[in-house]
Amino acid sequence: MPDTGRSPAGRRLLLEWLLVAVLATAAAGGATWGSLLARADGAVYDAFATMSGRPADPDIIIVAIDDRSLAELGRWPWPRARHADLLNTLAPMGPKAVIYDVLFTEPDLVDPSLAKAMKAAGAVFLPVLVGQGLNGAELNQVPPAGPLAAAAAGLGQVIIRPDPDGVVRRRERCPAPTARPLAEVVLGLKTPLPNRSCIAELIPFGGPPGAHRAVSFGSVLRGEVPPEFFTGKRVLVGATALGMTDHFQTPMGGAGGMSGVELQANILDALDHGVARGEAGWPLRLAIAVLPLWILMAGFLYLKPAQNLTLAIGLGVAVLSLSVMLFALAHLWLSPVSAIAVLLLVFPLWGWRRLAMASDYLKAEFERLGGRLEAPVANGPVADVVESQARALSGAISRMDALRRFADDILASLPDATLVTDAGGIVIQANAAGETLLGSDLVGRNLTDLLRRLEPQGLDAPVSGTHPLELSDGRTLLMMRAPRRGEGGGQAGEVISLADATQLMATARQREQALQLLTHDMRSPQTSILALLQQSPGLEPTVVGRIAANARRTLALADGFVQFARAEASVLVREPVDLCDVISEMADELWPQAQQRKIEFLQEGCEEPCLALGDRSLLARAFANLFQNAVKYSPAGAQIVVALARENGRARISVTDQGPGLSPEEMAGVFEPFKRFARPSAAGDAGAGLGLAFVRSVVVRHGGQVTCASAPGTGATFMVDLPEYS
Repeated sequence: MPDTGRSPAGRRLLLEWLLVAVLATAAAGGATWGSLLARADGAVYDAFATMSGRPADPDIIIVAIDDRSLAELGRWPWPRARHADLLNTLAPMGPKAVIYDVLFTEPDLVDPSLAKAMKAAGAVFLPVLVGQGLNGAELNQVPPAGPLAAAAAGLGQVIIRPDPDGVVRRRERCPAPTARPLAEVVLGLKTPLPNRSCIAELIPFGGPPGAHRAVSFGSVLRGEVPPEFFTGKRVLVGATALGMTDHFQTPMGGAGGMSGVELQANILDALDHGVARGEAGWPLRLAIAVLPLWILMAGFLYLKPAQNLTLAIGLGVAVLSLSVMLFALAHLWLSPVSAIAVLLLVFPLWGWRRLAMASDYLKAEFERLGGRLEAPVANGPVADVVESQARALSGAISRMDALRRFADDILASLPDATLVTDAGGIVIQANAAGETLLGSDLVGRNLTDLLRRLEPQGLDAPVSGTHPLELSDGRTLLMMRAPRRGEGGGQAGEVISLADATQLMATARQREQALQLLTHDMRSPQTSILALLQQSPGLEPTVVGRIAANARRTLALADGFVQFARAEASVLVREPVDLCDVISEMADELWPQAQQRKIEFLQEGCEEPCLALGDRSLLARAFANLFQNAVKYSPAGAQIVVALARENGRARISVTDQGPGLSPEEMAGVFEPFKRFARPSAAGDAGAGLGLAFVRSVVVRHGGQVTCASAPGTGATFMVDLPEYS
């Protein structure tokens, strides 16, 4: 699962995903509960019903009051005596039941004759007129007139109400005292009626209009139908002529629609054969609409776009297949329209949002690389904005890839073993020299474990900087570690270089030994000279003073030379150093010399600690040299101001004296080794000319700089600028 909560883009994605999911679920609920998709539901149901037709029952026959009968027997309405003639004709033929789809609600003088014919025919069933209720009643019913109701074998309602699209798909069942549906009365069914309001039940049609056998009313009266044709059959009598009755559109089609008597024949056929078609309840319809939606929404988070398209199509096919199976096997109508409509709505909606987010992402990423999406990056026509952005980002990626290959080439060409690690110390890249030194299986291994293969001493090195490793075979490796920054500025790992410093370290040791030897050889004679001078009181005082001064100058030269050499070549031991403490300690160290000449040190800006990363001993000696120069060249009774200021992550320390100052020519070489000035110091000792060179060497090695500001007769200010440690 992608990161959807840690980054701003991930949180935005999750928020939009939840919003789309909630809106789509609400749309699914509304479509399932309301009638927004009723016409589409009806069209799909009609297609299912047409494909699942069944043969009409041959034992149901319609005696049709058709156009031919009207032409032969006269215009409608016919006298009731004609219906009595029909029943008298049918009675000897032995029909199982005669069901009229003709209303006889108005009384007539021949009703007794018709009632007698009904009794002679056996089981004759008549419809009741059901209309809009009066005085607050839901429905109002009018039974057949006079003796007809008593002569009938049963009375029932034939309510037909089309759906909003004008297609008849259901029959009505209403609570008592409304009569039971006529077909149920004919079959003697006692299925409980609804308690409160009418309900509509789907009609399992047996076929298109004309599927049930029919004979003309006039043909029966003329005796053109053989007697055995009606024997044991259920006979429905009703109008089929286009000019005198309503014709209804049904799922089964038909150019002129289906007459009311044919509708009753289909209802009777279905009930007689126990064929019922139920409708799924609202909870099941909602579940079928919502479940595929949430599966698709989950896929949006886990799957690729092509997989999501396949998933959406598969879910639509699955819902449609389930609906077909339930309709065919379980006779249950579960509309797939809401589920498929929601899928069709959500997929392009989410695609649009993801496309918008992708466009924003491409733009942001390209701008992060320092480019502009409006810049042309490829030849040829551009289809849209997203393609333009994709081309621009592709060009930027190509340039980044070239830069990466360039960096890889540089890494491979480095003569020293070089490794790159991630934040956890795992090697992610190494050059050929590194593989030669540590082995070929470097990538994916811990750096410390790899270094232990060399059996080094002092492996616990600082996070960054330079650290020597003494190997068991006598070699010395100089391990240089530098942090590798990530996108957010944090440390994403390190770059480690392992240089063979065996010869370099040997040379350094020899140099150190030479310095020690030189220092000893230079100091011992001068010390002896000073001791002999103190033990020879008979010598000329002027000669003794000159000899002693030269001996002390030689000693100072030796000490300064050693300090300068070590400042240039010694390995820095870096640690957080409080510059205020160093300044105070060096001022205290020179306090006796300053007191002899009544010189006062003034310190400013050290109310709070100021840290720098460096070698404390070298920094202390550098500041001691600056203070010593200030004391040496300041007149008696003067003030030396040491000020510390912080600005933009830098610490600036200034040392200001009240000495004779320097000319521009003198300031140009003030930090050069062995640079001495013609004017003597106020203390009478001109020095060896290495103190300020030592200061510059130490400050530069700590990543800083030292400058001087002076003019003849105005004193001098030496300023040290160092990076502040945080």
